[in-house]
This record gives sequence, structure tokens and C-alpha cells, in this order.
Amino acid sequence: MCGIGGIAYADPRQTSTAGLLEAMAGAMYHRGPDDQGLHREPGCGLSFRRLGIIDLDGGHQPLSNEDDTLWLICNGEIYNYRQLRRGLQARGHIFRSGSDAEVILHLYEERGLDCLGELQGMFALALWDRRQRCLLLARDRLGIKPLYYTMVSGNLAFASEIKPLLTLPGVNAAANLAAIDSYLTLRFVPAPLTFFREIYKLRPGHYLTYHQGRVKDEGYWDLPAPGSFTGTADEAAATLLALLQETVGSHLQSEAPVGLFLSGGLDSSTILALAAREGVGRLQTFSLGFTRANQPHQGFWELAAARGLARYYATDHHEIEVAPGEVPEALARMVWQLEEPLGDPTMIPLYFISREASGRVKVVLSGEGADEIFAGYEVYLEPWQRTLLHRLPLPMKQRLLASLAACWPAGWPGKNFLRRAALPVEAWYRGVGFTFSEEEKAGLYGPALGREVQGSFFENQLANYFQGQGETETLAKMLYFDIKYWLADDTLIKSDKLTMARSLELRVPFLDHRVVEFAAALPAYFKVRGNSLKYILRKATAALLPAAILQRQKLGFTAPITVWVNGELHSFAVNLLTSPQFRERHYFRQEDIDRLLQDTRPHPARGRQIFALMVLELWHRLFIDGEKELALPQETLSFNQGFKAVKKRVATARS
Repeated sequence: MCGIGGIAYADPRQTSTAGLLEAMAGAMYHRGPDDQGLHREPGCGLSFRRLGIIDLDGGHQPLSNEDDTLWLICNGEIYNYRQLRRGLQARGHIFRSGSDAEVILHLYEERGLDCLGELQGMFALALWDRRQRCLLLARDRLGIKPLYYTMVSGNLAFASEIKPLLTLPGVNAAANLAAIDSYLTLRFVPAPLTFFREIYKLRPGHYLTYHQGRVKDEGYWDLPAPGSFTGTADEAAATLLALLQETVGSHLQSEAPVGLFLSGGLDSSTILALAAREGVGRLQTFSLGFTRANQPHQGFWELAAARGLARYYATDHHEIEVAPGEVPEALARMVWQLEEPLGDPTMIPLYFISREASGRVKVVLSGEGADEIFAGYEVYLEPWQRTLLHRLPLPMKQRLLASLAACWPAGWPGKNFLRRAALPVEAWYRGVGFTFSEEEKAGLYGPALGREVQGSFFENQLANYFQGQGETETLAKMLYFDIKYWLADDTLIKSDKLTMARSLELRVPFLDHRVVEFAAALPAYFKVRGNSLKYILRKATAALLPAAILQRQKLGFTAPITVWVNGELHSFAVNLLTSPQFRERHYFRQEDIDRLLQDTRPHPARGRQIFALMVLELWHRLFIDGEKELALPQETLSFNQGFKAVKKRVATARS
């Protein structure tokens, strides 16, 4: 919907300059090209860019309450705002607009911080309470919308993206080297850390208050206890279908054109079928396939399935084909838009399909989150595969599996499973995006980086990433990890940044918190049954979708990165990872990097590892080295060259 930013001051007499707030807004113009708003008063300054979706004529922000003692800027959508508004009006509240965000102001007047629990939607918000001299920042339960903050001379600055913070005097683009350890394991950096020193992400389901120079960060939501649902599978399926129907209906409300990213898989097909039931008219759908040598790249081609669905539901359908030769130039643009290294190849199709949808629609629905809440990845089969092993005494199990793993040939399928099978999930699970093992990282690090990452945030906090006790809750622990970390800090950050870079608002119906809470409460055997993944979602949609969709093998919305790093992208990878710039950083032992590049086995783990290192190098050149010759769009070059000049002008004006 938009971009937000601002500063709250420890000195209640200090006021932001208009130039400073305008520079922040300018750095996130893409998030809201339709309107800009500023609010300045002693103690606080707010900056806003708007993408008009609801109340196109009257939704200007910042918004205030009746007596102007509360000021709000909000990025996102509140889907239950009509119900909340009716109740607030019945209790005497006066509204100045038809905006969904305005309900937050009046709820806060009544309930204070407890108002967050009333909101159904995706949001990152900042609310200035003049009477209390307090700034409230809050992020939605799942982290669909991002929010960053930093301290500058004792003052709190915040924004929807990192680049607006880099315009501020006193905020420098310095690499947080300790974050590399988390990144090379997970492919992302978990909140609250970022790759920039002294810049932080507010965690999902958290709020932050800043009062008289003091910061307080608290959680207001978490997943419910797993397995608390006691009904039958038929009852669960019926409840889920009704809940999804209601959620999709609420996510379709918009005064701007709406589209759908359609892969032809279970998740997006479910959304399309439910949307068709809502009678919203002719939806626009968008699909993507990869080619190689001008032919469909098998395993990464979903256009045929998506085309059939689009024809059945009579959508206005758009297709895009992407060849590997288009990727190197686009990759630098992706990294610039993402602002942090993200070693996830799914950003490639998302970048291209967002480019195709841009200008045709302002709102687009997608199936993100279904795999994490209903167990859709193959790694979630491991708890079931380990069931027979649980019957052995632990010492016997450990000796047997260690012996088998030792004699199992390197590179053969199953070796890593044998290593992990006897260990508790906390000791081996690093998320669905796992990239480098601890042993691989230790061998890769140069001496200086090795010292830097010792005692890193990742290792210190790992024990807190899992929920519950006991081996029987293995799947619940895996899902909890991926929902709280992988989903929030990889999937949703990527989805927000790459769509908002094209002035698109992405909505994710599966991540309505009521759906997520219902899924979390289901027992494990409602999600994984034998070799069947997402069992309850398939059961719920059995009468809704064609059998071919329900039985179709999962392809995943990703890119053939393993093939590319051995083929079309190999020289690009070698140029990046053997360049003088890369070598002179001394982050890694170059001989290990060279061995990795020379290994031509088409192994998925190796493809992920090389891609993660490529993205890290591009990020460093763009944000830390400030290289201008990389293939970037003109507006990127202008910002990259100009934000230091903006900082200089603002600093001069303040002095």
C-alpha cells in the first residue's frame, strides 16, 4: 500500500526538517507513487508515500484523530476495517476519511496497545501519541510488511525500507559481518539483525515504543500450542474451506485492479477457485516459465497447467517466458531492491512476474505461506520417515545410524538423513532454506571473518527457535521455525520488496492470522499423512479443484539455479567470486571458493551455495563499495550517487 518513515527525538523540542523527511520519502517513491504526506511537530516527524488502493480520493496520510493528539502512518491493509469502523462509530468516534487505516487511531484511543489484537490484516505502522510523547511502531503478526529502525544520536529513526534510513546524517552503510554466519546457513538474516551495522528489523508480531529516549520491544502474538484441535479430519476440512473462502473474499476488496500470480499448483489454484466464487468479475492472472535453448525448461515450466486453469475460470491471462541470459543483469537490480543479501533463487521468477504485472494491476494475490503452515516441503516428510527408528533404544539408534552414515558413500542420497535421524530436531534442523553446514562454514571462513562470527546471534539464539518438547513434536517444531523465521525474513521480505519495487501490493490470503492459527492447532497427521503433504488442504479443496491439480507433483516457484551455475551463469559466478574485489575482502579462503566453482556436479546444495555467495558479493559492491558500473536502472544509479549529497544538504541545513 505504501511506505512509511520518520524520526522521534529524545529532546521534545527538536523538530525534523522538511528536507530530511522529503529525502526519506523520495528514497521509497516506488512504494507509493500516488501521493506524499509529511507531519512535523516538536518531538516527531512522519513521512509517507502512498499507493492508492482503498479510498482513492480521501486516503491521504498522515492521519489524525479528532483532536489531533494522535498521528498515524500505516503501510498495509486492514481487512476487517468495515466491521471495526461500524463499532467505533456506534461508540461515538468521528471519522474523517474512508481509509481502512483510520480505524487504528480510534481503536488506540479506546484500547491502547491492545488495539493490535483487533486488527485482521497486514501492516507496519507508526503512531505518534502527543500527550504521552511516545512513538509506537508495530508489525503484523506474520511479518507480511517490513519495518526497520536505527538509533541516531539517541533518536529513533524508522522506515519501511533500509534506503530511507541511509539518507539520514549519521547513518552509514557499514556491513554487519556477524550476520554472514546466519546468512550462509539460512540464506537470510533473522530479525532483529540486518546486514547493516546498527540497523534492525522489528520482529513479526512485535511492537516497539520510544519514550523519553528509551526503547521497549515486546511481542504481542505467537502461534498457538500445536495439536489442540480435537475434531475429525472431515470437520477440519470443512472449517478450513469456509475460513479460506472468507479470507479470500476479504483480500479481494480494492478500488484498484486486482490480479493473481497463478502457477498451476495447489495453492494459487485454490485462491483462484475461491475468488471465482466471490463473483468479482474478470481477474487478471500472471504465469511464468523458464526456457533453455528456446525450449521449455522441464521441471520449471508451469505455463501449460496455469493456462488451462485460466481458460476454465475465464481470466485475463498473461504469460512470460524467461531465458537464463536475462538473469545476470536483472540480478543486480533484485539485490538493490531487496537491500540485503537473500540467497533464495525464488526471487528470480518473482522479479520477472512482478515486472509483467506492473502497470496492469495494483493489487496481486499469491499463495505464499501455504507450504509453511500446512507442511508442503519434502523435508517435512522426515518425521514420518523416522517413525520406525523411534522404537529403538536411543544408544542403539545412535550407534546404528552413526555406523551406517560413516560407511555410506559420499554424495549418495540418504547420507545426510542418516546423520540427522538419531538427533533431536534442535540439533540438525536449520530451516527449509538450509545452505552451508557448520563444518562447511568453518572451512570456508578466512581468519578475520572466523573471529568476527564467533558467538554470533544465530548460534546464541538457535535454542529459542523451536517450540515445545519431545520427539513427537518434531514436525510442529520444524513448522514453527519456518513460520517464524524463514517465512518472515525470506519469503515475505522478498515478496514485499520485489512487488513494491514495481508499485504492486501483494496480498497473501493463506497468511490471514486466523488461517495460520487454525493450521497450527491441527495435529501433525492432518498435514502429513504417509507420503502425502498438505493433506488437509487437499481434502478441503477436493470438491473444488480438478483431480489433476490435487495430484500434481509440486514444482515450486523457483529457478533452475543448479543447472545455471554449471552452465549459462558459470562464467558470471566465476567473475564475481574470483574478482580482485572479492579476494581483497578476505572474507573466505579463496582455495575453498575455487574448489566450489570447479566442482561441476549438478548437486542442488552446491547450486544454492554458489548462488548465495554471488548475491552476497553483489550486495557488498552495491551498498558497501558503492560501485556504479553494475547493471542497475537509472533511478538506482541516481539514488546511489545522490543520497550522500542529500545527507550533506540535510546536515548543512541542521547546522
